[in-house]
Amino acid sequence: TMCLYMSLSLFPIPHVSSVDMEPWIHRFQAEGTVDYSQLTFDPSQNELIVGEAEWHCDEFTKGACFSRGKSEEECQNYIRVLLVNGDRLFTCGTNAFTPICTNRTLTNLTEIHDQISGMARCPYNPLHNSTALITSSGELYAATAMDFSGRDPAIYRSLGGLPPLRTAQYNSKWLNEPNFVSSYDIGNFTYFFFRENAVEHDCGRTVFSRAARVCKNDIGGRFLLEDTWTTFMKARLNCSRPGEIPFNYNELQGTFYLPELELLYGIFTTNVNSIAASAVCAFNLSAITQVFSGPFKYQENSRSAWLPYPNPNPDFQCGTIDYGSYVNLTERNLQDAQKFLLMHEVVQPVQPVPYFMEDSVRFSHVAVDVVQGKDMLFHIIYLATDYGTIRKVLSPLNQSTGSCLLDEIELFPPRKRQPIRSLLILHSSSELYVGVRDQVIKIPLMRCNFHKTREACVGARDPYCGWDRVLRRCSTLEDSVSMSQWEQSITKCPVRNVTVDGGFGSWSGWGACSHTDGGSTGSCLCRTRACDNPAPQCGGQSCHGLNVEVSNCSRNGAWTPWTLWAPCSTSCGIGFQVRQRSCSNPTPRHGGRVCVGQNREERYCNEHLPCPPHVYWSAWSAWERCTVPCGGGIQSRRRTCENGNECPGCAQEYQSCNTVPCPDLKKTTPWTPWTPVNISDNGGHYEQRFRYTCKARVPDPALLEVGRQRIEMRYCSSDGSTGCSTDGEGLLRSGKISGHTVNGGWTSWSSWSQCSRDCSRGIRSRKRTCTSPEPRYGGQTCLGPAQEYQECNVTPCPAYEPPPPHM
Repeated sequence: TMCLYMSLSLFPIPHVSSVDMEPWIHRFQAEGTVDYSQLTFDPSQNELIVGEAEWHCDEFTKGACFSRGKSEEECQNYIRVLLVNGDRLFTCGTNAFTPICTNRTLTNLTEIHDQISGMARCPYNPLHNSTALITSSGELYAATAMDFSGRDPAIYRSLGGLPPLRTAQYNSKWLNEPNFVSSYDIGNFTYFFFRENAVEHDCGRTVFSRAARVCKNDIGGRFLLEDTWTTFMKARLNCSRPGEIPFNYNELQGTFYLPELELLYGIFTTNVNSIAASAVCAFNLSAITQVFSGPFKYQENSRSAWLPYPNPNPDFQCGTIDYGSYVNLTERNLQDAQKFLLMHEVVQPVQPVPYFMEDSVRFSHVAVDVVQGKDMLFHIIYLATDYGTIRKVLSPLNQSTGSCLLDEIELFPPRKRQPIRSLLILHSSSELYVGVRDQVIKIPLMRCNFHKTREACVGARDPYCGWDRVLRRCSTLEDSVSMSQWEQSITKCPVRNVTVDGGFGSWSGWGACSHTDGGSTGSCLCRTRACDNPAPQCGGQSCHGLNVEVSNCSRNGAWTPWTLWAPCSTSCGIGFQVRQRSCSNPTPRHGGRVCVGQNREERYCNEHLPCPPHVYWSAWSAWERCTVPCGGGIQSRRRTCENGNECPGCAQEYQSCNTVPCPDLKKTTPWTPWTPVNISDNGGHYEQRFRYTCKARVPDPALLEVGRQRIEMRYCSSDGSTGCSTDGEGLLRSGKISGHTVNGGWTSWSSWSQCSRDCSRGIRSRKRTCTSPEPRYGGQTCLGPAQEYQECNVTPCPAYEPPPPHM
């Protein structure tokens, strides 16, 4: 049986390099924040735009994004618009939910010419679907969300020379939660393809796929529909599996337009909450135009049914109306444009049966290549799956045969697959470019040298390849020697894939077996299984995993090697050292024998290394006498180094002593001689004498110093009656004869002084003196302050008003 490999794996083994792993693939990778979900071609050069430029958002914009509750991943700059406009590259990024657009030099992406707001040109949220294009006259058409929350979707025109226009705001009959897919500049119209919640569907919520168009020379209405499209129309696209009850693929995911054939390929899937299924349908542009010329579907009010309504202008051609003036835009025209938006008829595909259908998978992107075979043109459809592979499908040869699955290209190992973000075909080099999150993968479209025999080459039914009978190899038509000698037969699909990957059968029962482990043998329980359920066929992968399981193996223990001898326990004289081993090489288990012998060995060491003479300290002497009898002193003691002079430590030691506080000692000086005092009274005079007393806790009375003073006074009368003797009434000892002691007294307070300020808190004061009476003969002086202060004029000052001008 001939085996045809229908699945080509670019990475046959795991843990592979990401560059040139196979001759079929090449990867581009840049260090900057380049989002490879957006790829574009330079139409003038027919080249892929691949460059490197770092475009980060600043910290302030990030902080504002975080403050709105967005995550670190969301608050980055994602490139969502990448369009070639002459020698410039128009780029827009989400910029942490603050979209921004730049114009860059096509050959130097770091050179920025201008920067404008990205609102209405780029989505705020990197997860929102959007599409955009630039016409040859410089107008930018964008279908995206206009606000931060994504609740205001619009088809918006800006830049260029025409006035900005948009779809009506917050009107579900125009756009109802759309997911925009693609846009095309075709003739006098701009076409948009998207999916949205169907307003005309009465039985619950459902999604329909749409084709919409606007005139490129539309300039909006006057008063009514001002700044709004007057030529906006939309129609439903049908892609379904026919039958008594058709199975609908309602959600458009991607499109590819062949302008030479005016043919649009679209991939459709079921709702995300239903069983996964996908289909490919193709639509002629003429069929779309015919539906836009037919009747409208109109609802009078929210309680009315949707009914067909005749098209008031079935032959409408936007290029024939002069939109430079408002002559032809009557109020009736504007009213019709406001309410007639949805076409009644549905755009049907080229064939009633989808070109290709598959269950349990969702297609996300599509690209189509037109290939010249030996006898006819073929369409090769490349489909990106939701699990990161690419299906290569041959478009139906005729209505009686379906499409043929030629290949499934695996870009990554199964455990490292990534979602595919974009597909583009570069016809000049016959290469397919695949954009993923962090790189671009280039795959050659023609892989004829993969087929080594004539049977494999012809049987592959690949339009790119044929068997060259002269060169005797599989080659492309361009590389063949002669078309007449180039063999190709594509009249039917290739033989279905008979490659079978192997699968394990059931485990056998447990049985006795033996094994060798670490130089010892033992008994075990084993069971096996075979790779025969099914066995691998036609190059299928063999089984991955163990085919033998071992359990309960007895294992005899064995010693590990001895460790090195440990250091000797002494540095001189006889010591000992040890070494050890353990019974863990291997450890005995499941009844295996334990190790026999000692796990520790000892031996003497340094027995031939005598120690030097032993030096030692003598006993400490008695403590010497304390330096002071009280109050804390110091005493010491000594020792000597015997049998040498290298003893470690100190030869003298100190400690505190007599720390008990000293007793109070008191000392008083003798009285001084009497000396006259310059005080007279009734013709007599006074005399005084002094002595001093000091008390302290010191160990020696000689350390005392004189401190406190004591005074005695006496009165000597002029007539000698007192005699100035030390006895009698003339003796005045301070504090003993109270009849002559005079304590001081305050005079009355003086009047308050003038305030220091006229307003806003000033200060005033008053005084008194200790002269009523003055203190005499050791009397006490006055207690309290001699001056007082007080706040005054606490009223705020009036505002300044300038004097009136001089008359």
